Amino acid sequence: MGDWSRPQDKKVMDKVDSQAPNTFKDWINLDKVIIPCLKGTPIVKSWSDASFKISEQEWAQKYSHCEIALRLDDDVDFDIDNDLVKRFIGKYIVSCGAISGRPTNPTSHYWWRGKLDFKQFALPKELESHYKHFPHGGTLCEIRNGPTCYTIVPKSKHSKANEYVAWEKFTGMNQYPGDLNKDLRKVALSTALSILYGGQGKRDQYCTAIAGVLSTHTDWSEKDINEFVYNIAVESNDEEAEKRKSKGTSVKKAQRKLGIPTLAEIVGCSQKTIAELFRWVGVNHETTEGAAAVTQIIEYGSDRYFVKVKTKVNGILQEKEVQIDGPTLMNQKAFYDAVISKAQVWLPKMKPVEFEKTMKRKFEEREKSKLYVAEADESYRFKKLFRQYLLEETVYEDKSKLASHGSPFQNVEKNYLEFSLNGFEDFLERKRAFKNRTDLVIDCQKILKARRINGKHDGRSCVSWRIDNFRYDERDLILEGETEEVKEITNDS
Repeated sequence: MGDWSRPQDKKVMDKVDSQAPNTFKDWINLDKVIIPCLKGTPIVKSWSDASFKISEQEWAQKYSHCEIALRLDDDVDFDIDNDLVKRFIGKYIVSCGAISGRPTNPTSHYWWRGKLDFKQFALPKELESHYKHFPHGGTLCEIRNGPTCYTIVPKSKHSKANEYVAWEKFTGMNQYPGDLNKDLRKVALSTALSILYGGQGKRDQYCTAIAGVLSTHTDWSEKDINEFVYNIAVESNDEEAEKRKSKGTSVKKAQRKLGIPTLAEIVGCSQKTIAELFRWVGVNHETTEGAAAVTQIIEYGSDRYFVKVKTKVNGILQEKEVQIDGPTLMNQKAFYDAVISKAQVWLPKMKPVEFEKTMKRKFEEREKSKLYVAEADESYRFKKLFRQYLLEETVYEDKSKLASHGSPFQNVEKNYLEFSLNGFEDFLERKRAFKNRTDLVIDCQKILKARRINGKHDGRSCVSWRIDNFRYDERDLILEGETEEVKEITNDS
């Protein structure tokens, strides 16, 4: 590698288009926002304001002595602080038209057009013994993007060293042909897991556990997992890397999957720390023991749930099932009491915010039990009561009975049923199944799909509720007298 402080270096220039931006004029002509800096720090306070912009003339007059920093409004800069990250760039990054660096940290900035959330990838404090010898400590790399981010560009002096930044490659800042966020996060996690790579005798288990986490908690294919684990093994100088190249396939078929607990044991840290790393690729593994013990919520019936919890009995991990209602799910004390009394499982205490977050997510991901039956649903019970009401009150095919006595009426020809809400309410009170009027109206509308009808009979008001497409068993119908046509005025409410 040549002296990058000299832009005429042939190794650099061979890969750099003559149109590469190198001066403040170049960047301004590209309609970019540039920031004047001294030792890497902006010297104007309003640099992140939406309206901030420096003209070519103003820069020439005031800031010609300054370093040029590009505000990353519509550009992504992947900044590499740990050299090990560079081992994995070629594994996952499929294309990049702009790469810059400096003599003491070459090939350290990859540029694209686009927008991504800012993210710094750093090893947690608990892993300090693994990273304390690196120049930048636990910081591996970061995704920079947005109006609050900037980067010193080529031809400007670096803030922390007496050297200049230069383009190593420039054919343009282009859109990435794929999922840039996903690929960059793979690079970051690969680096972290390579730094933490298991020692002799633990490497196969370490790789199996990585595959187990990805298989259980992501939608990655077997091929993706195989490739990911194999790349880590190769770049970690594992002499038996070839034996790790099918971990995704073998784990998918395995009955028992190793995962975060195994990795934490091998690395010698908490499960929370390992889970924090896997969050980089979207793994939402619970980081507290209590949260991890709640594995699944299954809906059995109306306001009844089976909650699966893990516990150790005589050192063996077991899963138990607790039946509880909705309010208990939402109340931490009641939930813990139910688990200990019904399943004899001791759950480590969670902070209230962790309990809320865990139970909300588990509830949103709940499944319906294979044992679920309609009879366990409150709507089924309401329909059953309505059927009993029809049987006890007698359904007539003579609508005058509805007008005079409030008896249910079935129009066989048009296939609908009408009933008196007052009559149904009186029936529920007799059965001690009382509902307040508002709830009763709502249930009639939502469960029975009934609508209110304002009609008249013999000049008198005849208010009823109608259920369309409702056929009552004709054997139970009472035919009495002649049906008198009643003029109806339909008014849904």
